[in-house]
Amino acid sequence: MESGATHTVICAYCNKDFDLFGAVWCSHTKAHQSKVCPHCGRCLCTHPLYTNPNCWKEAPMGFQAQGFRKLFLLYI
Repeated sequence: MESGATHTVICAYCNKDFDLFGAVWCSHTKAHQSKVCPHCGRCLCTHPLYTNPNCWKEAPMGFQAQGFRKLFLLYI
């Protein structure tokens, strides 16, 4: 993905669309930080599925270029 790329997702909490690549990372010190929804200010670190290893996969190259090592299923 080139610089300026976007990836729109829907927040699991407020159901509003936001650009995943443009959102800021949360400040939690978990194995995988998540992005913060700019509308409600929540990240996915507290989502019930976040600690389930079956809900993660290796991030595609375009996501790796944006700082993702792993990709949570709700970001797809």
